[in-house]
Amino acid sequence: MTNLSTWEFQAGTLAHCDCVDWLPKIQPESIQLIAVDPPFFTGKLRVGAGESPAAYPDSWRGSKTKYVDWLLERIRLMIPLLELDGSLLVHLDWHAVHAVKVALDDLMGEDHFQNEIVWRYQTGGASKKRFSRKHDTLLWYTRSDAWKFYPERIPIPRTEKALERARNPKGARIASEDTHKYPEDVISIPQLNPMSNERTGYPTQKPVELMELFVKALTDPGDGVADFFCGSGTTPVAAARLGRRWLACDSSKEAVEIARKRLHSLDRNGN
Repeated sequence: MTNLSTWEFQAGTLAHCDCVDWLPKIQPESIQLIAVDPPFFTGKLRVGAGESPAAYPDSWRGSKTKYVDWLLERIRLMIPLLELDGSLLVHLDWHAVHAVKVALDDLMGEDHFQNEIVWRYQTGGASKKRFSRKHDTLLWYTRSDAWKFYPERIPIPRTEKALERARNPKGARIASEDTHKYPEDVISIPQLNPMSNERTGYPTQKPVELMELFVKALTDPGDGVADFFCGSGTTPVAAARLGRRWLACDSSKEAVEIARKRLHSLDRNGN
């Protein structure tokens, strides 16, 4: 059992704990979006960059079933915290996403599964043994049959080819001024490059741009957003920037310290 330590910020609370210890203390139906980025079942020690890099173990004794059971124990405690029209996002990759989806279908109901969202990125080398693995997967579930979704807030630009067809009277199927369209379930956002000012040195850090997209699409200003595997704090940073309340925690002392510094800087500077 992890000691529960908390820090208060303008828009939310950061905690150092295993979320399984904190979740029962949180008010039910108080969070609009829970977006979690748990360990991926890679079997590796995930190590960041820098002179004193942060690290966390992603090795699991026993089978993938034990990993899924560990994750589902925590997600079961998260579901009652969602607003009735709230959403759950679970961010994983090829190692365990399919096993977790089967388990979440049973837990939340297949009818409450909305999207398998592919985050496509270009980073690292290319494989000579298989097609290079260049995406993560986010599973989007809703608590009920009603949910918030605002695709008009996150439009994507149409391709030049589509716009050219619109300018051609014989081939026009869209208005020439309709330069953007609703988002699709494949999202292309660059992974953080090594020289990015956003980088904290934390392994597996995700870009704020990615989480801002989901906060915009699935919540309103003033809504609650939570990440109970917050790592370097990307989700609470995105939520605070967009005027949402937030809760965040991690079991790693190093992760919480990185997140705490980012959030303090955000409180002071506003960006």
